[in-house]
Amino acid sequence: MTTLTLASPQRSGSPYAVEIRLELLRLLRSPAFALPMFVLPVAMYLLFAFAVAGEMTAKDPDAARFMFSGFSLMAVTMAAVFATCPSIAMERELGLLTLKRAQPAPPGAWLTAKIVVGVVTGVIAYLPILIVTAVSGQGGLSAGQLAAMSAVLIAGAIPFCAMGVMVGALASGTAAPAYAHLLYLPGLYLSGVFFPLPKSMYFQVPFWPQFHLNQLVFAAGGVDKFRYIGPEMALAVLIGFTVLCGGIAMRQLSRRG
Repeated sequence: MTTLTLASPQRSGSPYAVEIRLELLRLLRSPAFALPMFVLPVAMYLLFAFAVAGEMTAKDPDAARFMFSGFSLMAVTMAAVFATCPSIAMERELGLLTLKRAQPAPPGAWLTAKIVVGVVTGVIAYLPILIVTAVSGQGGLSAGQLAAMSAVLIAGAIPFCAMGVMVGALASGTAAPAYAHLLYLPGLYLSGVFFPLPKSMYFQVPFWPQFHLNQLVFAAGGVDKFRYIGPEMALAVLIGFTVLCGGIAMRQLSRRG
């Protein structure tokens, strides 16, 4: 007589871990996301910091540090915004967020997964820039300085995840990427992250979260030349920005799902 043994299903892990793993796999398997987010920042860094301005950055460590901070900030924050924004907008529009609420999982597991994956993809985009800088020794940054600046950059992805969630909660699936570009890209150029601005444009710099994150990165690395406000003020602005974007997103998602 044959005995059939029925194996009980194995738990695949906590709902948060499952959501994070699946969300990360979805993004990594999407060439439309992975290629621009992971290749563009390091390619631009190599082009401008080594090919175009290599002679200047070799002679002026401050210029090298300025470019390292700017392109690292771009890598981390751009991935954070676009890892969260389009997917939330599309899932909300298709009614998938309502379906997720009906599933036997913690209510915030899907949102936590998107924020965590936004930070993780930012780290993945930033690592090639960090490796290039550490190997080349450009800017004369010590291991301690690079570690401190990296920690601030990684934590600084969270406000931009909040921005992405807000845009995804407000815009339609097709329009969300365009609105995200309109909100995010001007801050890269108008905040003075990539190049020094003329004095006539200084008045608008504090309105951009990229400026405040850049100030924190310079403070963490002990780079005084490009610091214009105290780290306490920059941190307070970023916290306020995160709370504002998160509050708008939560209110909208609770209303429209």
